[in-house]
Amino acid sequence: MSTQHALLTILHDQLGQVLTTVFASGGTSPFVIRVNPGDGLLAQLQAPGDDPPRVSLGFGLDILTTSVSVLLGALPTSSTGPLILLDKLDVSQLVDKLRNALGGRLGLFEQQRDAIANLIAARDPAGLRDAVRALFQQVSGGITGSSTKDSVSRLQQFIGNDLGTALPFTTMIGALQQGLGNVAGVPESVERALLDYFFRPEGYKTLDGESLASPVHLSDVGSGIATATSAGSPAAGLQALKGLLSTPTAERYIRDLTRVIVDSAYDVARGLGDRDGTKGLYGGVVSRLSNQKKFVAWYRGFASMAESVAIRAVEVGTQGVSQFQTNPLIAAAAGSFAGSVARKFAEDSFLTMVRKELGS
Repeated sequence: MSTQHALLTILHDQLGQVLTTVFASGGTSPFVIRVNPGDGLLAQLQAPGDDPPRVSLGFGLDILTTSVSVLLGALPTSSTGPLILLDKLDVSQLVDKLRNALGGRLGLFEQQRDAIANLIAARDPAGLRDAVRALFQQVSGGITGSSTKDSVSRLQQFIGNDLGTALPFTTMIGALQQGLGNVAGVPESVERALLDYFFRPEGYKTLDGESLASPVHLSDVGSGIATATSAGSPAAGLQALKGLLSTPTAERYIRDLTRVIVDSAYDVARGLGDRDGTKGLYGGVVSRLSNQKKFVAWYRGFASMAESVAIRAVEVGTQGVSQFQTNPLIAAAAGSFAGSVARKFAEDSFLTMVRKELGS
């Protein structure tokens, strides 16, 4: 067993449990925005100027540090620390210990027990490949629509056997299956988003217009500089050059793909984006605001703040786990998923609060 894989899996599991409650009928984001009486967000947004919001925030992500502590306590130890390898039988016992220690709050572990046991117990690339395939098979087995199932099959080919990008997708779909009971349209949305990321010059665009694109080829530098020069402002020019000189490393791809997967899946699941000619929550709110520039700035600000909290929680939870800290790919996968999910929680909460104050 890889301690790194176990840590990565339990982080996805616990965040998947939170996502399940959010995706359920009547579910709400755990990111809480509070304002003083008579000083609502809408009034602040419509006021002139670009002042930051006057709010207090609540965001309970102690599950990240708690779940990691529980896992480390459940792992058998040797003279050199947590044991690096465990047999599948030992992993099954570990899952039982985790369930008891977490008060039964196991989601991904519980619903996909055999696949997860194989994943944690994998001793080599071949074992890891088979475990990732089993995860996709379990996800696909719970889907009835042929087009959606075909999309999952194509996504498996895109994502491959990489644990860092397979877990975000299977966690999002698993949370939807448990919470909403219907995943129609979500795999298709993720598939389109990944194709945009790789093949469109502007990449995948988030609801607020941010672009996530794969690292460009050297031949694109000239056109990129020209675009930045004609952008009209230093800020716009800098945005146009974003990612232009990035090195196409595995860590960069894991971070990008994780965010694209989470962002595109969440937007469909919670109705944030437009779909089939119907305005989503984001478009419906923005169309009724007079100060849209300020709205976008706050939308991004809340998202970035939540992301920083989540990433720091992961770092605190894994302090002292040398195998985790010295593997940049595993660290990137854990931090990116936690941060991407936190971003969506904050965006969701902000949009919902503004819509409520708009009276719809």
